[in-house]
Amino acid sequence: MRDFLLVTNSVKEEGIEYSKKLIEILERKGCRCTANLFTKEHHGGGYLFTDPGLVPAETDAVLVLGGDGTFIHAAKDLISLDLPIMGINFGTLGYLTEVKADEFEDALDIILNNEHYIEKRMLLAGDIIRDREVIHSDIALNDIVLNRSLSTGVINYDVVVNADLLYSYSADGIIISTPTGSTGYNLSAGGPVVQPTAEIILATPIAAHTLNSRSIAFSADVEINLIVKKRVTEREQRRVVSFDGEREIILEDGDIIRIRKADRVTKVIKVNKMSFVEQLGKKMR
Repeated sequence: MRDFLLVTNSVKEEGIEYSKKLIEILERKGCRCTANLFTKEHHGGGYLFTDPGLVPAETDAVLVLGGDGTFIHAAKDLISLDLPIMGINFGTLGYLTEVKADEFEDALDIILNNEHYIEKRMLLAGDIIRDREVIHSDIALNDIVLNRSLSTGVINYDVVVNADLLYSYSADGIIISTPTGSTGYNLSAGGPVVQPTAEIILATPIAAHTLNSRSIAFSADVEINLIVKKRVTEREQRRVVSFDGEREIILEDGDIIRIRKADRVTKVIKVNKMSFVEQLGKKMR
């Protein structure tokens, strides 16, 4: 690997300063680097942060400078390029951005010496179906979340797995998560931590008004349908769905969120030789 794309979160001023330092290191090591500020633009009904059409064809890998959120947006925007990605964090240690900015040169040496390895992370593909038509499609590296938009009341929905009704919930919502996303909102809602390279889909209800409120782990080959039930009273909340915490899409009675494993994967460059258990223990402490 010698040709890199550097994606930087331009919202954080310190990120721009760090990116200059990283570019200097790359050039000093004989690498080529294309810099791309991380901007948010409306594009085709959604938001585009990093344009794959501007990435040089000879690019070998992507370096993302920022937090886990920056990493997720860049990974999704560039998914069609099938490039490996390494996250560089200039703040607190993240789950996806494990390399600190001041450790970048050491990490780069590992890559240039071909001593790194690549982890493949599964993604979720989701469709919103209204009156038998798909009105919105997206992918998620972390999670797809059905939620309410206000602070009181509940929403009602059915969870159907491979055409079989699992349960009818009355709750604040539900998180459908990948193993990568298991350490995010899923964990905050009481869900389990899963090894990120696993092939599992997690379903974690949010504050369910029932005794059956446990998370459930499914194999990655299932299709999960969340069916939004009719509001009985005005007190019941407006229902929304989000993909990796991006903009909320307002749902209507009878809408179906169809979720399955995506065809593509995110390739994560790893330079840390610590096992998953060691890394998890370090973060927990």
